Amino acid sequence: MQQMLEKNGVKTYKTDTVSAPKRFNYWQKAACDAFLPLEAERVDDGQFSGCIQVVHAGGIGVSSIKADKQIIRRSRRHIQKSEASSLIFICQTSGFGTVRQDCQDVKLKEGDITFVDSDRPYEFKFDAMFEQAVLQVPKQVFLERCRWLVGVAPIKLDGSNPLAQLVQVNLKTLLEVGGALPVNTRPMVFNNVINLLSTALGQAFGETPPEASEPTLMHIQRAKHYIIQNLKERRLCPDGIAHACDISPRYLRALFAEEGQTVSAWIRTQRLESARMELERTSNISAPINQIAYRWGFSDYTHFCRLFKATYGMSPRLWRNKISLKS
Repeated sequence: MQQMLEKNGVKTYKTDTVSAPKRFNYWQKAACDAFLPLEAERVDDGQFSGCIQVVHAGGIGVSSIKADKQIIRRSRRHIQKSEASSLIFICQTSGFGTVRQDCQDVKLKEGDITFVDSDRPYEFKFDAMFEQAVLQVPKQVFLERCRWLVGVAPIKLDGSNPLAQLVQVNLKTLLEVGGALPVNTRPMVFNNVINLLSTALGQAFGETPPEASEPTLMHIQRAKHYIIQNLKERRLCPDGIAHACDISPRYLRALFAEEGQTVSAWIRTQRLESARMELERTSNISAPINQIAYRWGFSDYTHFCRLFKATYGMSPRLWRNKISLKS
């Protein structure tokens, strides 16, 4: 990528390397290059500034981000462009932010840690300048330690938690010295941080939940991947999903029941989130709301509006008007 600097194994992206009118466009491309396909949206027309630094080791990346206010979204469109799946752990090191996935908001202050799954839509919102340390781990690598995290909505490790503090210190240290570490020792050091993080997450649940077996993990991931890839199909149903994944409908329902939900509820949540994210895209502000609902698999517009209001507290039209007034 042009304007990206690399020294001692550390990649750096700075908006001040390009002219002011091109900075946000550069930032959008830099974020995709450093992490995964996604889109960034400006919150105002002021001058934008941002910097990303990334150190990689064995497919694992640790990054620092410092940037002005914005909204970052990863939609179904971006997910379909990705070949790899990751769990992305975010440590707020300065300022405030809100992370949203699966209809759940996690508000972050300095020191707090949360995570998102790259295989499901998510968004980050920042109302002022912020800083974060980010650990991006291939999903299978992390799930070897915490298989119970499959499909879990984001949880927060409070910054006052001693283990969360240890994670933050280790991430900051990796960002400071990671580029100077011998290449052959980096994976071991990065894995030590992953082990510490998995311990902290286990504590956050009170105790480490029972781990899923390999077949169970494989089947639930395959089912969710199939749902994501076919979310716009109105005829998407448990029987069809089970057939596509070569498992019985009863077993499919049992897999989701172990997570405390039904197959249909999980599909509905993913569709609602996708429709809401499309409603918020300023580039698509004139698209008829009923068409957005139909595009995401809802066959009854009235039913969609009812579900949307029950989930988000207002009608789709009011939600869009609220967003357009902020833009």
